[in-house]
Amino acid sequence: MSLSERVYRALIVSKTEKFTTEFGSLLSAERFLSDHATNAGAARRGVLEKTYDFVVVNAPLTDEFGTRLCMDISLSAGTIAVIFAPSEVYDEIVHKAASNGVFVIKKPASQQTVIQSLSLLISARERLRSVEKKAGKAQNKLEEIRVVNRAKWLLIDNEDMNENDAHKAIEKAAMDAGITKMQAAQMIIEKYR
Repeated sequence: MSLSERVYRALIVSKTEKFTTEFGSLLSAERFLSDHATNAGAARRGVLEKTYDFVVVNAPLTDEFGTRLCMDISLSAGTIAVIFAPSEVYDEIVHKAASNGVFVIKKPASQQTVIQSLSLLISARERLRSVEKKAGKAQNKLEEIRVVNRAKWLLIDNEDMNENDAHKAIEKAAMDAGITKMQAAQMIIEKYR
């Protein structure tokens, strides 16, 4: 899927309808699906119910400032957290939140700044997506190695094979059956349960 075809889901968290409306108007309907919450509690419930690419917080909120919410959300896989911080506490928020992966934008922000920030956020989200994909592949490979090794040890223990012969037996079983090594290994594990 090309970048221009991708649709992003955003959660806008603000105690004011004005911010929600103005920020939402900058999100093109073709590229963004957006929800809104009026406080941190509602936002936390929202991220439990749906997966968001972006959570945008207009600080302060009614039930907390919003920094902790953003830091917690930034730990969620695949979610980019952004906080719009008042200028008088901007440096403090940057010091707390940026090291936790939260993007901090100083208020008031011009429309041009927000549009440029959206572009940067999309780039960050795509980079994160790429890293998640690579991590998923590595995790799958590690799982395959673990399962194949377990099957090898079962063959060594039960069929009096050495490690090299056990490995070859798994590869041959996979090739003969037209399945993956992991599937062949899982069948061997099932056999000796």
